[in-house]
Amino acid sequence: MEIMRCNHFVRQFIVLVGLGIGASNGGAQALISAGTKTTSTEGAGHPATSVGTTSSRYTLGAADVIRVNVWKNADLSQTVTIGPDGFVSLPLLGDVHAAGLTADQLAKDLATRLTSYVVNAQVTVSVTEIRSRLVFITGQVGKPGAYPLITPITVLQLIAQAGGLNTFANRKGIFILRGTAANAQRLKFNYTSAIHGDIKQNINLQPGDTVIIP
Repeated sequence: MEIMRCNHFVRQFIVLVGLGIGASNGGAQALISAGTKTTSTEGAGHPATSVGTTSSRYTLGAADVIRVNVWKNADLSQTVTIGPDGFVSLPLLGDVHAAGLTADQLAKDLATRLTSYVVNAQVTVSVTEIRSRLVFITGQVGKPGAYPLITPITVLQLIAQAGGLNTFANRKGIFILRGTAANAQRLKFNYTSAIHGDIKQNINLQPGDTVIIP
């Protein structure tokens, strides 16, 4: 019976990884709650995301969708997807490297580049869809699915964001699948030890990790 349950969740993992791959091709909106956004405007209110926070430290990645706004210049304001090479294509500027930068850093770079074309260019950059950094959780939790990895997050934090464990969750059988579906590494997770302060158990998750709650 235990082997059958494990196989069931491994199959779910393969499905989730497939969804993650689909997200990079334009399907992330269904995986991330509506309104996912980080803004480069300092001091502005930060809209909620599916992990309940935003961060100016979030680094952009390939397949992320961003909104570039140039104040009082609608023709230069664009919603664009960061390409596999890490670049975005923008009017006047052509290809600009975006991956690895924060929204703030990219906004400042674009404003500098636009000084040759626009007087006192004011630029804001916001992330409308996070597709490059996702973690997954499936099984006996309140809200299984994909979550954007905006800041470092531990297994316990992801479980909490996913609504906590259900009544029938097997606390001794939780594990993390890391890597591709064909060659995944299985990491055991001792929930009881983690909630009692064992930091070795409560590891930071990596993009693409799937937490399985049998």
